[in-house]
Amino acid sequence: MKINRLLGIVVYLLNREVVSARALAGKFEVSPRTIQRDIESIGLAGIPVGSLQGTNGGYYILDSFKMNRQLLQSEDYGYILAALKGLVSGYSSRRAEDTMEKIMSLTPEKEAVPQPIQLDLGVLREGAGTGEAIQVIEHAIRQKKVLHFQYTNARNEVADRIVEPLLLTYKWHAWYLFAYCCDHCGYRLFRLSRIRELRATDGTFSTMHRDAESLLAEAQDHRPYITVKLACPAGLRVLMEELLPNAVLLEVRDQELVMGFTVPEEENGWFGTLLLYGHQLTVLEPLSLRQRMADHASNLLNKYAEGKTKELALCKGLDTEK
Repeated sequence: MKINRLLGIVVYLLNREVVSARALAGKFEVSPRTIQRDIESIGLAGIPVGSLQGTNGGYYILDSFKMNRQLLQSEDYGYILAALKGLVSGYSSRRAEDTMEKIMSLTPEKEAVPQPIQLDLGVLREGAGTGEAIQVIEHAIRQKKVLHFQYTNARNEVADRIVEPLLLTYKWHAWYLFAYCCDHCGYRLFRLSRIRELRATDGTFSTMHRDAESLLAEAQDHRPYITVKLACPAGLRVLMEELLPNAVLLEVRDQELVMGFTVPEEENGWFGTLLLYGHQLTVLEPLSLRQRMADHASNLLNKYAEGKTKELALCKGLDTEK
């Protein structure tokens, strides 16, 4: 409906500085001419829409305009509350809890409808020290304070880091700090579970940074990746797709499947999965991974064979004493 599109355009413009007619047309799947007519209708409704000419031109809403809460419907409040409840379930923050209470007080009770979505993000509470680290980092981000910590990378190399923290993000099933690394003069991601001796310093940012989300989106992933091809019984397909989310089916051979996936070479989660089900699947490529699997299997056999020998020797010693 046109009224829904007009409301959508208003909200879209409120969340951005300047948007071109072409971009709006693509977003709402109409022609640029229709967008022009919609902008005229929005202006006639009393919403102050400005326009800029030129290459970077487009439409914008004047800063003096504030959206009325009546533009939000009960379903909108439901989604906002679901997101906030999910945040609180996985992140200890008094401010987030207060925000949730404020939104609940604004929700029109008479129009409340059942919310079909619940987000339980308890998995975000990774470890005992993660919550404390998040609080320290969040405060440093707001105050633009430099952080110092000891970091262990995926190769088990330990080094001290001095960074300017910009954003906390949960991705790849873990909490990460996105920051400007003063040691390497570049933007880096640091996994919180690998951070030790975290402390905020008295130093403040020495660099002016652009929007953190934009910087994160542009940041290059410096981790080396590896493409794996493996064969497994057809009955393991669902399990493999669950444990290796980016795995794709490459070939079907009778009751056997060939699957492929690309992962960070130095991360251990996916390798642990392959070891766990190693007796049921076969790594086909690359050869270096086949050798790595064989080496681990050999080391395990040797370790427990030595343990068995020691146990037998101990038992014989006890028998001799008797």
